Amino acid sequence: MADITQLTAERQKLMQDFLKVKHELAKIKEENKALKAENDSLHVQLEEREIEYSNLFHAIQEMD
Repeated sequence: MADITQLTAERQKLMQDFLKVKHELAKIKEENKALKAENDSLHVQLEEREIEYSNLFHAIQEMD
C-alpha cells in the first residue's frame, strides 16, 4: 500500500512539474512572439531610414 501512495505522490509531483514547464513554455512563446513583432517593426523602420538617407544623398548629389 505504501508503494501505491508513494507512486501516487510521485505522479502528482510529476504532473505539477509538467504543468509548470508547460506554463513557462507558453510564456516564453508569447515573449518570443512579441519580440518577433518588435523585430519586424524595427526592420521596417530601418528600411524606411535607409530610403530616407538614400533620397537625401541623391538630392545632395544633384545639388553639386
